[in-house]
Amino acid sequence: MLLLTTWFGSFLLDEGTVVDKRLFPMDPNALADRLAQVEDWRVLDEERDLMTRADEVFVTEPRLERAGGNRTTVRPPFLKPEDFGYGRELLHGAMVQLAKRRMRKAIGPEDHLRQAVGALDELQEEENVLVERLREWYGLHFPELAPMVDTATYVELVSMHGRRERMPIDHRESVGADLAEREEAELKALAGLAKLVADQRRAVEGYVERSIRELAPNVSELAGPIIAARLVTLAGGVDDLARAPAGTVQLLGAERALFRHLRTGSRPPKHGVLFQHPWVHGAPPWQRGAIARAFAAKISVAARADAYTKRKIAPDLLKKLEVAIEEIRRRRANKPARPKRPAAPKNRAHGRRTRR
Repeated sequence: MLLLTTWFGSFLLDEGTVVDKRLFPMDPNALADRLAQVEDWRVLDEERDLMTRADEVFVTEPRLERAGGNRTTVRPPFLKPEDFGYGRELLHGAMVQLAKRRMRKAIGPEDHLRQAVGALDELQEEENVLVERLREWYGLHFPELAPMVDTATYVELVSMHGRRERMPIDHRESVGADLAEREEAELKALAGLAKLVADQRRAVEGYVERSIRELAPNVSELAGPIIAARLVTLAGGVDDLARAPAGTVQLLGAERALFRHLRTGSRPPKHGVLFQHPWVHGAPPWQRGAIARAFAAKISVAARADAYTKRKIAPDLLKKLEVAIEEIRRRRANKPARPKRPAAPKNRAHGRRTRR
């Protein structure tokens, strides 16, 4: 007996003749369920039932070998769905339902993380623009306040007190102009908006940190949650970051500089997002490339552990990375001298340098 499964049912065939069958329900959702199970390499209940009806069953799919079927290369006959009461519109409806399920399944935590990182960047940019505008506008009234306090305190004071006379700071020597009630109301509203954006930015930042610690705990502990989230987002996901070589991880975020180097021959970039880490941007320029390279190598190992083994290896990697960075700082303590470019030869006839 040959077991054959189509989109509308499972059939037992003997010499091309249907001897037993299990037709699927004439419902798009039910058909989509069975198509999804076949796609996931699972054996259907209808197939198991038919296999118990014969002593020896041959199959043409490797999927059915799990249930005890014998693999054969015999080409099965074509069964027309119309002969069993099924129409093409039913198949269309089932495929539409299956496509919707695939789309829902394709969206995962990494997609939400990517959107959150984008929202974090936009909120940070919006916050900077609002605070800058607030400083310029309120500086017309009380310019001495800005150098006295930090940004968060500045926004808080303006939103709560408004004009300088209500501030808990000495304002008697201020050279700013007076502030009318209408302008005061607008400035307090602008400060309130900047404060609201800052609060939302901190909330999104907390969400990003929690999400990346669940998705890539080793990379988060090694590089910090925000840098880890940016690396995962730029790579396309934790699995993509794990498959990327260390050289690619080192340059994530510097794609424009890399393409400019390939197009114009300018100096190649030494680092991308990794520049945001204190170990890289706090180092002298002649050490940053080597530190970023060592950093990227350890991040690649951490990403593979997050994607495949799920083991916690970040503490050991961190110790080895600290040793490697100390060695780089020791070997490259002094700024290397750049070799002088040889002067272009002069044209003896005209006294001019020849073009290369």
